[in-house]
Amino acid sequence: MSPEFPEFDETISERANDVREEYEQVYAEPDPRAYFRVLHGLDYRIPELARTVFRSIIQAAAEARAAKPKVLDIGCGFGINAALMRYPIDMNRLAHRYRDLDAGDLSPERVMELDRNYYASWPAKLDIDYLGLDLSTSPTVYAEGVNLLDRAITGDLETVDLNADDQQAITGTNCIISTGCASYAGVETFKKILDAAGDPAPWLAIFVLRTESIDAVSEYLVDRGLQFDKLEGVTFVQRRYHSAGEWTQALLTLETLGIDSEGKEADGLMHAELFIARPPEEAEAYPLEQIVSISSGGEGLFGGWRGRPWGT
Repeated sequence: MSPEFPEFDETISERANDVREEYEQVYAEPDPRAYFRVLHGLDYRIPELARTVFRSIIQAAAEARAAKPKVLDIGCGFGINAALMRYPIDMNRLAHRYRDLDAGDLSPERVMELDRNYYASWPAKLDIDYLGLDLSTSPTVYAEGVNLLDRAITGDLETVDLNADDQQAITGTNCIISTGCASYAGVETFKKILDAAGDPAPWLAIFVLRTESIDAVSEYLVDRGLQFDKLEGVTFVQRRYHSAGEWTQALLTLETLGIDSEGKEADGLMHAELFIARPPEEAEAYPLEQIVSISSGGEGLFGGWRGRPWGT
C-alpha cells in the first residue's frame, strides 16, 4: 500500500530570503530534495562527521550487551544518519543524487520508489535494528517507506506519551543517538524513552551545539545511575550560519555562557560537542577514548574516491 503524503508547498525557492523559515519548511516536505537543496547549501556536515563516532559507540554498546545493535535516533528526520551508517555512501553523494532528482518533474511517490531501490542496491556495512523518532510526520513516512528506518515514531514526547506499540518497539534498545535534539528533547522525552527501553539502560551518544544546554538532561541521566561524559577537546562543525542575525545571536549566547568562540563560531560555523551516557560498569570496561577515534578531515573527498588511486 502506498503511503499517503501530507500537503506540501512546492514554492520553496533555491535561496529564500528567510532561510530559517525555509529550513522549517524542509521538514514538511515528503522527500529529501528540499532538505539537501537548503542544508547542503549551508555546508551541513554533522551527519558525516558523526557517522564513524556513532558506529564505534553502537558496536561497543552491542558488544557490551552481547546483542545485535538496536538504535533509536532522536530527531531522525529523513533517515540521513541511518543511510550513512547502514551503507558506504556520504553526504556529497546523496546531495548530488537529490540535485539530479530535483531537476526532474518527479512526484514524491516516484522519488520514494527510486530511493527504495537505490538504498536496496547498496551492501550493508552494519547489521542493525534502526528506530527513528521525530516531531515531523513527513520525514518519518519517507524514511520508513524507503527502509532506512525499521520503525518510525512521530510525536513530541515532552507533551505526549508513547503508545503501547511504540513502547514495545523501543524495548531492548541498546543505544540512543542524536545529531541535534537538545533544542526540543528534554527530560520528559528521555524519561519516556528510557522507561520503554528497560534495563539495562541504553547508551546515549548525543551531539549538542555549544549554544545549547544539556544540563537538565545530564542531571536526570546521572540521577538514573548513568555516567555522563563529554568528549573533551573536540568540536564538530554542524553547518554555516544562515544569516548575520543567527550568527550574532550565537556569539552573544556564547559570550554570556563564558565560552570562547575564537576559531570556531566566530569564523561563521556552528560547532557541536559529543556527550555520552552509560551505566558506570560499562563505561569502565569501554573507556570513551578507546572506542571513539577522530580523524580530522577524513570526511573530505581525495583523489576522486576518498584517496584510493583510480584503477585499484
